[in-house]
Amino acid sequence: MVEGRFVCQKGDPIIVESYALRTLALSRSLAHSPLGETQRDALCRPYRSLPAIAELFPLARIEPLPVSLVILCRPVDLQDLAPRLPALERSFDDIVLMLDATIAPETPPLGGNVRLIARPLEGDFAAQRNGGQAAMTCGWGLQLDADESLDESTMDDLGRVCALAETAGALSIGLLRRNLVDGVLADLHPDVQYRLNHRSVRFEGKVHERPALPRGWRDGFIAPNLAIDHHLTRAHVETRSARYDALLPGKGRVFERDALLTPYRP
Repeated sequence: MVEGRFVCQKGDPIIVESYALRTLALSRSLAHSPLGETQRDALCRPYRSLPAIAELFPLARIEPLPVSLVILCRPVDLQDLAPRLPALERSFDDIVLMLDATIAPETPPLGGNVRLIARPLEGDFAAQRNGGQAAMTCGWGLQLDADESLDESTMDDLGRVCALAETAGALSIGLLRRNLVDGVLADLHPDVQYRLNHRSVRFEGKVHERPALPRGWRDGFIAPNLAIDHHLTRAHVETRSARYDALLPGKGRVFERDALLTPYRP
C-alpha cells in the first residue's frame, strides 16, 4: 500500500478487488484510480473475482469538493456550540444547525455561513436528518450530533473523499466513530456511521437512522481516514438505549450499552 502501480493477480496469496482496494488505500491516506473500464466497473459492482489493478497516489492531490455541515441540536446545546463554530466555518462552506424546537431563538450564535433552522424532532431522527439534507447548499454534506466532533485531519480530507466518491458514482461514505465515554474509548469501536452523503440521499429509521440507498451498501463505502469523536457520559449511556427503544420498540440496540461501558482493548 504505497504510491505507484498496484497490481494484484489471481495467483497471489491474498486477492484484493477494486472496491476493497479503495478503502484500504484510504486507510493509508492514498487515493486509488482503477486502470481500465473493467476495473472502474468493479467499483460499482462489487465483489467479483477480479484482482485489482490501479494507480495509488496521495489523497492530498485531489481537489476537494465543497461540503455542507448539518448539526442536530437542542436549544440547550447552542451555548456549547458557539465557540466551535469559527473553526468549523474555516472547513465547511455551509453550516446548518437543525434545532429541535418550534421557534428559533432571536439571537442565535451564528457566523457568516451558519444558518439555524427550527424543526421539532418529534422522536424521528431520520426525518430531522432529512430536513438537514434538504437545507444543504453543497452537493455533499456531513451530518453530526451536538455531542460529536472532528479532528483537523478529517476536516481536511472530507471534500477530497467526496470528490473520489463522485468519480465512481458513490452516494454515501462511512466514517469511523470513536465513542468516548467520560473520555475513555469504548469497546463499541469502530462504530461506522454513514454520515457523509450526497445531497440527494435521504435517511430512514426513526432511531439509529441510516441512508436509504438505491442499491444498498453498493452505493457507499467506508473511508477509514475519516473519524467522528462521540463524547458521552456514563449517565447518558445508561439511559440512551432505553429511550431509543421506547421510540421504536426492539430497535433501540439496548445491547450496545454494555459495549459502550467497556473500555476498548485492541
